[in-house]
Amino acid sequence: METEKLILVQGFRCIETRFNEKCKAGHMLFYKEHAVRNSHPSKPVGKTLFILNVPPYYTEESVKQLFSKAGFVSSVSFEEKPSGTKEMTNITSFFFQNHVKGFKVGYVVYKEISSLKKAMKMKWQTNIFSTNDSPIKTGLEKWISEYESSFIDPKELQSEIDNYMKEFDDRKKREEEEEKLKEGQPDNDGWITVTKHSKHAARTETMEKKVMEKEKQKQKDKKLINFYSFQMRETKMEHLTQLRRKFEDDKKRIATMRAARKFKPY
Repeated sequence: METEKLILVQGFRCIETRFNEKCKAGHMLFYKEHAVRNSHPSKPVGKTLFILNVPPYYTEESVKQLFSKAGFVSSVSFEEKPSGTKEMTNITSFFFQNHVKGFKVGYVVYKEISSLKKAMKMKWQTNIFSTNDSPIKTGLEKWISEYESSFIDPKELQSEIDNYMKEFDDRKKREEEEEKLKEGQPDNDGWITVTKHSKHAARTETMEKKVMEKEKQKQKDKKLINFYSFQMRETKMEHLTQLRRKFEDDKKRIATMRAARKFKPY
């Protein structure tokens, strides 16, 4: 009979686990209450446990069985790293699947708040994950199982596609209805939203005034740009003239210096 243990490490409670009865070395899981400022419906504050150091071979079902000792578990999910929201994992049976490889973090959601409080006070025994009643597949057996489950049933796939397209059509229909409601309605600045369903776009007095002011400002800015361009050209030409004059002066100075150093024996 294993002795009950309560181990704390930097605010995390610890559970010693073993893969099966033959394993002599244990593996520690670290968990604490999941507490964030902005709670997500998939990870409600007060009902969710945050678990660290979950090995690749531990399944959601095995983790659920372990923490069910404290109360009914609504859901168990794994993620690659901690997050406040739920990642896009297993949204459908065929698409957007994101299987976490390697060590991961886990979130255990209880149905009742009292279950989480009980889990935070429990003294856990050493738990065996892979038993004769519920074995965890590994190695060749796991690869065969994953290969067999990779085959897709055409009927299920077609049903999934039909449901997705139905939701897509409903969403597009709602968007079109919202656009029709906005059509012909000016906003605070007098602008009217033009959609693909609009036959014409009427201009209000405020809108006409804004367009005219914008056009005047464009003409004014254009004149200033031309003026500054002319100034820049004049400055460049003047600078080039000064460089040429300096070059001629330097040539004369060099010639004078050479003549002064010329050898004269008589």
